[in-house]
Amino acid sequence: MAKPRKKHTGFFPWIDPQDHEKGFKLNFSEVTYLEIGRTIEGYKQAEFVELRNPELALAFDYPKSFYISSEGLVLIKTPQGKFEVIAKTDNA
Repeated sequence: MAKPRKKHTGFFPWIDPQDHEKGFKLNFSEVTYLEIGRTIEGYKQAEFVELRNPELALAFDYPKSFYISSEGLVLIKTPQGKFEVIAKTDNA
């Protein structure tokens, strides 16, 4: 398997993760992450590395590991094993 390489993406948390109609928060720093694999659902599995421009970043509790869907949604896996959308990327 190839060594994971660093990638960057926009990271825009939803104002209310339960109600996407309310929109998302602006974030002026991309997130740097390592793509470490894929899930059987087809999501990219990623590990947070750093904020590309921390001085411009939104104050947010960035998850250590997360998933990115082909639609550009950022998900976390709950302790119950379900995926929950928490943000979107600039590819959504």
